[in-house]
Amino acid sequence: MMRKGTNAGGMRRYNQRLILAAVRRMNGASKAELARMTALSPQAVVRIVDELEEEGLLFQAAKRTGGMGQPATIYRINGKRGYTVGVEVGRGDTTIVLLDFDGDRKAVCRHADSFPSINTVVRHVEHFIDEQLASGNLLNAEVLMGIGIAMPWFLGEWRDELGLSADQADAWRRADVADRLQAGFGWPVFFENDGNAAALAQLLCGAGVDLQDFLAINIGTFVGGGLVLGGRVHQGRHGNAGALASMPVCAAGKSDFLVHRASLYALGQEAAADARLAWIEQCIEALAFAVTSANSLLDLEAVIIDGSLDLSSLETIADGLRSHFSTDAPPDFFAPEIRTGALGAAAGAVGAGLLPLHASFTPDLASLFKKG
Repeated sequence: MMRKGTNAGGMRRYNQRLILAAVRRMNGASKAELARMTALSPQAVVRIVDELEEEGLLFQAAKRTGGMGQPATIYRINGKRGYTVGVEVGRGDTTIVLLDFDGDRKAVCRHADSFPSINTVVRHVEHFIDEQLASGNLLNAEVLMGIGIAMPWFLGEWRDELGLSADQADAWRRADVADRLQAGFGWPVFFENDGNAAALAQLLCGAGVDLQDFLAINIGTFVGGGLVLGGRVHQGRHGNAGALASMPVCAAGKSDFLVHRASLYALGQEAAADARLAWIEQCIEALAFAVTSANSLLDLEAVIIDGSLDLSSLETIADGLRSHFSTDAPPDFFAPEIRTGALGAAAGAVGAGLLPLHASFTPDLASLFKKG
């Protein structure tokens, strides 16, 4: 049975987080809608919403007319209440975003590096924050809530695929990586696997805001993913659930790993049109195998395809998967909906930026879906 909001006095802070999470996912809601979604009593919702409005976390955005009775007041998140910085450390680039309290992107910066060093990443982040603080338009030190950093847990692995030296790989295996990344930052720092961060972004402000159970597939230098079950990111024992890169697939009649069949490193920067088409076809074939395996185990609502590809290519891959499942799915298979995301290459960085908000103001999101 899914947990819901509680009316117990000792859970005031939890219930505030529950209301904020509901408003964020619904992109604005009335008190009556919030009571229905969270299973809190109408009286509790009125009290909590009024408190959040008084604290400046919510504001009255509009009036909704229709039906019987007085027009309903719609509340939304006050984006100016605070800001976060999200960083995705990738194998070929570093993406940094500035998010407001509502999760909207206010600034984006991308640094293309052949393979980033820790010092390079720290320097990029420090420069980005200094630049935003100096602009004076949005950010000041008092409203910066924290920094989220998303990266593959095994950033230095798959050396042969990227042509890395042993020293480059070993630098990211040391136990003090988090300390070295955090050095010099005067704000709280939150870390997460890049696939989990991208899944969190789809859940809170992307293509999965209306879903409870989905697999988020992110096509980047290496293919990766994250898993959402029951309205929350499922991290697994080691925080690596849904990572996907090492998932076995059968492609062209041979056993392989998904990373070799659906990653952009194998396509190359200047691939000709025919080579690009061939790569997309092999990507569809491998992803169909991986999605069939994942869905047979988890019975998902949807699979979200996003990443560094252009939207047209993402749609081609999504269409290919839909076509596959319409003709070649096993007879006892409930095909998940295939969606394309719109967060693009910034998905992991957006999810990283949501980490400080998620840690401070978001409860177990399974609570937002009450049954019966």
